[in-house]
Amino acid sequence: MSVGEVMKRQHQFLGSLIILCYASFAVFYWGVTSQAAWIHQYDKTIYHWLKPLHPNSTPFFTLYTKIGNPLIISMITLAIVLILIFVRHWRWSVFLAINMVIGNLINHFVKSIVQRPRPSLPHLVVETGYSFPSGHATAAVMFFGSLILIGHFLIKKKSWHHLWIGIMLIMLLLLGISRLYVQVHYPSDVTAGFLLALGNLTILWLIAAKTYLKPEIRQSNLQ
Repeated sequence: MSVGEVMKRQHQFLGSLIILCYASFAVFYWGVTSQAAWIHQYDKTIYHWLKPLHPNSTPFFTLYTKIGNPLIISMITLAIVLILIFVRHWRWSVFLAINMVIGNLINHFVKSIVQRPRPSLPHLVVETGYSFPSGHATAAVMFFGSLILIGHFLIKKKSWHHLWIGIMLIMLLLLGISRLYVQVHYPSDVTAGFLLALGNLTILWLIAAKTYLKPEIRQSNLQ
C-alpha cells in the first residue's frame, strides 16, 4: 500500500470519527434539551454502576477531580507549553495551547445555550455554573488527547510510547469518572463532553497537521 493510500484511509477514518462524534453529541444534546426519558434512564444506569466505588474512593476522586479545575489545568498546560518551547518543539506547544483555549470556549458557549442545572445530589466538591456538557470532560479530552498525539510523535522507544498512551487514556477517563463520583455532573454531561471534545480535537489535529505542524511530523517520520 502506497503512502498516499495510507494517508487517504487515515483521513477517511478521521472524517468518519468527526461525523460520529458530532452526531452522537447531537443526540445527547436533543435528549437533554427535550428531557427525554432515555436520558434519565442513561444517567440512572451509570450512577448505579458507580455505587460500589462509594465511599472508599472519596479521598482519591475529590483530589483527582481538581486537576480539571480551570486554574490548575491552565497552570499545568502553561508548564508543558514552556517545556515544549525549551526543548525546541514550539509548534507542539502552540497545538496544545490552541486546543485548550478553543475547547474551553466551545464548552462555555454550549453551556450558555443549554443551561442545564447540576444534579440535586449532595456535591462532594464545590461547583457553580451549568452542567451540560461537562467542562472537565472536555478539558480531559483536549488536554490528555493532545498529549497522546504529542507523545506519539516525540516518544520513539516503543515500550515507552505504548506506556505513555496508556497512562494518558487512564487519566483522561478517570477525570470524567471523577465528575460523576463527586456528583456534580450527570453521566450524560460527561459523555457529551467527551464526544464534543473528541470531534473538536480531531478537526484541530487535521488543520494543524496540514499547516504549522508539518515540519514536526516530517522530522518525526525521518527519525
